[in-house]
Order: sequence, then structure tokens, then C-alpha cells
Amino acid sequence: MTIHVENCVQESQSCCEDIAAADPCRAAARQGSAGGDQLLPVIPDGAVGYAESVTRIAHFSPDISCQFLSCGIDTLDLGISVNWNWEWEQLTLALDREKDRASGTLGVLFQNGSCLVLPSGKAPNYRWHLQYPGFHLFLGKSRTPLCLTPNVYASINSRALWEMSVPKAVELVRHEIQSLGGTISGIKPSRCDLATDFLIPADLSLEMLHFCRVPSHVEHSQYMRGSALETFYQGGKSSPTRLRIYDKGVELAKAGDKWWFLQVWNLASADHVWRTEFQLRRPTLKSFGIHTLEDLYANLGALWKYLTEDWFSLRLDDNGNTKRCTIHPWWKLVQGCAEKFGNGEPLERKFTGEPADSSWYVRHCAGCLASFAAKEGLEDFDTAITLMQARIEEHWRTRNFMEAVVKRSIPLGVSGSETVDSAASSNGKDSVL
Repeated sequence: MTIHVENCVQESQSCCEDIAAADPCRAAARQGSAGGDQLLPVIPDGAVGYAESVTRIAHFSPDISCQFLSCGIDTLDLGISVNWNWEWEQLTLALDREKDRASGTLGVLFQNGSCLVLPSGKAPNYRWHLQYPGFHLFLGKSRTPLCLTPNVYASINSRALWEMSVPKAVELVRHEIQSLGGTISGIKPSRCDLATDFLIPADLSLEMLHFCRVPSHVEHSQYMRGSALETFYQGGKSSPTRLRIYDKGVELAKAGDKWWFLQVWNLASADHVWRTEFQLRRPTLKSFGIHTLEDLYANLGALWKYLTEDWFSLRLDDNGNTKRCTIHPWWKLVQGCAEKFGNGEPLERKFTGEPADSSWYVRHCAGCLASFAAKEGLEDFDTAITLMQARIEEHWRTRNFMEAVVKRSIPLGVSGSETVDSAASSNGKDSVL
């Protein structure tokens, strides 16, 4: 009996090697577990009865033939700080007039037909909604940014992001804001969706995702089309991070205006195309110290690595310790897209949402100085910064600066014993921060 089992194992290994050589996607199934080079079972096409005694393992076989199609940013929303020129009042009057005309319609032409003014804005901060071919622009009523709140919000269309480079799509937004009379002082990502697409002829099943998902206790939901999986969600609707795994071909058929994706994939049909998409809202981006577009570009690969390795993964049930369970071979390919996104070095999550680098505050103060000068009607830099310094000194004469430093240091995780002791011995006035 022992010889018979050994022969079966040898035949199975030989079969695995032959299939892996013929199909690179199946080669991933031969990845060993964390403890060694153990071969995983790959079921040959047409095989009957293999591993019948362990039905759940057979059903969740790592033998998924797949083909990588694309990966990239599918959604990008931006908070933009803009200082509007002296024509701002005339612009707002024109926008109000066109907004009233647009009531009950899908929008009216504006700016010589370069965009549409839509009847609704974006609550609670943005009164006007302009739609351009490649993006949506939402304008607030303030002529200048209020504190840290951007007064313009942009949502770039998926098609513009895929068919143009992301920087070119952002540059398009910059150009249109400038044409309206605005000067941009800062841009920060508000939402970013990262996605990758695979052609999976056998399709994915809800049972497999439920069985293999890690962690398994996080809120999840799904949308079925009869008995077939259409969309699987990990994370709630309002979660700062949310995963969608869905049948992209079904989505294209419903949308009706996204068939240009076939050119992105170089396919004649969208059948059996599955998308893995992570939606990242501002709190998640801030937690990684991503405050600018440059921060985002530099860390796309690291974000993908964290999302597919630490935040969520698909694993086979082959070890009592979840962290040591073998990564599902298809998910291993999904994880590998980190290199396609860019730098895949681990991205360390910050203790606070604020950036640790003090240069961010320099950029912020520099932007505030321009707004301050505009408010005071000053055009000379030396005069503006001298007046700003005088106002800041006047502000802190009636407040305890050292105590304020300590209060800010604690959430930033940079407080030191000397600073705390100095503040404790200080007899200055109470801080209002």
C-alpha cells in the first residue's frame, strides 16, 4: 500500500509539472507554502474523482487558468485649493444663471460649449457642478480656500484615466480651472480606486471567495445573478477602504458606454473578465501620509502590496495558522501587480493622518501666504510676509505657544520628555488650540 501511495504522488507531481510547463498561469499553483516547497494539487482537465474524499478542497482547487489584462487607477477624485481672480463675482453670477436654466434638464452649455452646467451641486460644500468631457468639476462659493478645506472638487472619468496617462488627465483639470480664472495652490487626492483585470474563463464563485477570504470576520456582501456571482464586496459602503471583485463583462453590458475597455484589454469580448478593485477614501490615504499627487504616484505599488497582502487575501485552508496558509495562486498573480503599479516596497502606516515630514506645513503656509496677500490686497512678497509675521506674533502673544506645541505633538507621535517638561513648568496663558 505504501508503494502504491508513493507512486500516485509521483504521478501527480509529474502531471503538475507537465501542466505547469504548458500553461504559465497554472505554474503559480506549484508555489510552496510558507513552510517549504510542497506541491499543491493541480487537477488535470477532464480528470474525474481526483481528491473525491476531500470535496471542499477539490471544489476550491487552485487550478484557475487566467490571463492578466490590465491594471491602473480607475477613479481619481481631487480636492483642489483655488484662488479665483477679480472676475469671480461675475463668474458666480453667470453660474447661478445657468444653473437655474439647467433645472429639469441634463445640463446647459457654458463657456462657449466647453462644458455643461448641471442643475445640482455637491453637498455640502460645492454649489456648482460643471461637466467636461474628461471630468466633473464642483465649485464652492468661496473665492479662496477656507483653512484646510478645498474650494474645488474634481472627479476624473474612468476613460480619461485609462486612455490618457493620469498626469495628463490631471493637467486637463488644471487647464480648465485656469481658463475659468483660477490659480491652483494645492491638490490632494480625496478618493482613489486601484484596479486590475484578469480573464478567467472558468469564472469565480461566491463559495470560493467565502472559503478563501482572509480576514473572514470583516463585513462583506454580494450581488448574485441567479446562482452566478456578479459582485463580491469586502468592507461596508461607508468604509474608508473597500474591495470589489466583480464580473466586468456584466458591468459593461449594463453601462452600455464602456465598450472602449475592449481596446484596453485587446479583446473582442468582455466575457469572463473579472476585476479586483480597491476603493480608497481620504482617511485611508491620509493614514499612509499620502497628501499630494506626488505622494500617490510614488506609492501606488506599495499601496497595492498592502491591500492585497495585509488588508485582504485569498488563502487555501492548508495550515492551522491563517498567516501561514498558502496564497491562492490566482491571488498570488493579483499581488504581483504591485510591480506593475510601481514601487512595491512596503508602505508603513503612520500613527496619525498628518504627514510626518514638516515640509508639508511649509507648503501649506506658503499657500496661505498667497491667500493672505490676496485678502489684504498686497502684491509684493516682502511686504506680505512681513505683515503675516507681525500678525502671527500678535496672535501668539495672548496664547501659550509651548502648551500648544505639546498638544499637537501628542497626536503626531513626536512629543519628547523635554518638551513636555518645559510646557509643564511654563506659566503662560491657556492655549485655545
